[in-house]
Amino acid sequence: MTDRDQQDTIDVESDDRRSLMKKGALATGALALGLGSAGSASAQGQNVLVYTYDYHPGVQFRVVQALEQSTTVGLLSRPGGGTVPEISQPDDYNAYIIRYQLGAGLQGSRGQITTFVFGRDLSLNTGSTRRFSGDASVFSSTLNLLSTTVQGGGGGGGTTTTTTTS
Repeated sequence: MTDRDQQDTIDVESDDRRSLMKKGALATGALALGLGSAGSASAQGQNVLVYTYDYHPGVQFRVVQALEQSTTVGLLSRPGGGTVPEISQPDDYNAYIIRYQLGAGLQGSRGQITTFVFGRDLSLNTGSTRRFSGDASVFSSTLNLLSTTVQGGGGGGGTTTTTTTS
C-alpha cells in the first residue's frame, strides 16, 4: 500500500467516524428529548405548546401568520413580568397565530377559534394546515400551557423537525 492509499483510507475512516458520531449525537438528543426512539422527529410530530383552553386535538388548523418576537416573549413570561421555571429563555421560542377550521356552525356560518402555538425554533409556513395530537401534558400551570405534538393536517402540510422542551 502506498502512502497515498494509506492517507485516503485514513480520510475515509475519519469521515465515517464523524458521520457516525453526528448520527449518534442526534439519536442521543432525540432520546433525551423524550421522543422515545432514535427515529426522525418529523415522523413522530413536533413538540409544541398551546393554551389549555385552546387545545382541540385532531381538529385541523391553518397557520395565519408568525407572531412578533416581542409579543411571543410577553406571552411566555410570568404575568407581571419575569420568567417561569419551565421557560427560562422565552426568546428561544417562535409563535404563530393559528385558526381552527371548524365545520358549519349556527345558521350555516363557520365557527372559528383563533389562538397561538409556540415552539423552540418552530418554523411553520403561513397557510399550511396542521393538527394537534391527542396526547398532551401540562407544561406550565402558571402560563396555562400544554405540551403536545403538531402533525401534518392531511392537506399536504408536512411537519418540521424542531422541539420545544426546556
